[in-house]
Amino acid sequence: MPLSAFAAPLVATHAEYLHLTYRPDLQTVILRWLRDVSLSELQLAHRAALELTLHHKAAFWFVDVRRRLVVNNTHTRWLADEFLPHAAALTPTGNLRIAYLTSPSRQRIIDADSDMQLIVTRAESKGQPYRLRTFLDEASAMAWLLEG
Repeated sequence: MPLSAFAAPLVATHAEYLHLTYRPDLQTVILRWLRDVSLSELQLAHRAALELTLHHKAAFWFVDVRRRLVVNNTHTRWLADEFLPHAAALTPTGNLRIAYLTSPSRQRIIDADSDMQLIVTRAESKGQPYRLRTFLDEASAMAWLLEG
């Protein structure tokens, strides 16, 4: 077995708002948000995640948004309609799977906003070039992510 099989996860923290890692054992890019972010921070972080994805030929993303308290329709729309389709087209497998881990309070905010519900429904639809689902617990999110 090559020595690289025992390598520690690649870690890159973006400022004080994101912990970004690659888990070679899971072939998964992990984004753990540490606070709410501006649109430019969100875009920069997702571009960095895409670079990490392409470098490692990964097809799975685990995104932990539990520490982000503000639900922003503009951010979510950019991700669902612009960035994620672009990212999916660039992934080596063409099968980008994204598991979002959210908090119950964040989910309640989403459920109460009809515009946000439409964006999330569209993001989770089978017509997208990526697969995305949201979860309230990490074990279920990882199980779904790795089953595909």
